[in-house]
Amino acid sequence: ERSGLTFYTGKLKGHKVVVIKSGVGKVNAAYSTAILLDRFQPSQLIFTGVAGGLHPEALPGDIVIGTELVQFDFGQIDSTGFKVSPFRKLTGGRHDELYIAADAELLKQAELAAGKVDFLSISGRKPRVFLGRIATGDVFVSDQETAENLYQNHQALATEMEGAAVAHLCRSVGVPFLVIRSCSDNANQNARVNFNQFVEPAAINSAGLVLKLLEFL
Repeated sequence: ERSGLTFYTGKLKGHKVVVIKSGVGKVNAAYSTAILLDRFQPSQLIFTGVAGGLHPEALPGDIVIGTELVQFDFGQIDSTGFKVSPFRKLTGGRHDELYIAADAELLKQAELAAGKVDFLSISGRKPRVFLGRIATGDVFVSDQETAENLYQNHQALATEMEGAAVAHLCRSVGVPFLVIRSCSDNANQNARVNFNQFVEPAAINSAGLVLKLLEFL
């Protein structure tokens, strides 16, 4: 298509479902989301994929259902250093909130759905499911200090490269949304090796939760 994107459509229990692959990074995610929202006017949007786990007890394969999203690389730099800022409105000015809250009903249904999914075991264990904040930035985090800072400064349980951009658009136009991530690594010095090792089963688990959630919806 002219947009450069491919959409897959189908029906589940009489409801139309549209699937799209967004590409890596906030720009690709925002572009894909904008085209999707404009063309199909969905009543709800669910974004999923893999992420770096930040919770001290999280291991590759664990799931993070995002209660809130934050762009940790959006802000200002002054003499005191870098400070994260609330995201901008489409028409200018800033929103009041720094953290973009996911839809409460989608969160509730996702938590229920997670209890019904037969997740793949990774490294001999079934994944744990966490609910909490997700930090988004245009960078693949593979540094222990940065990972710890994101956990301490934002209480973020996972870091990735798209979710807050999707949340930003959905919040701006009033579409209920949810971001679900499966941890492929721990965003530390071993992140790249662990990512290559666990990305496939982690992605299968995140997709499995989304499919179960669709049944609940």
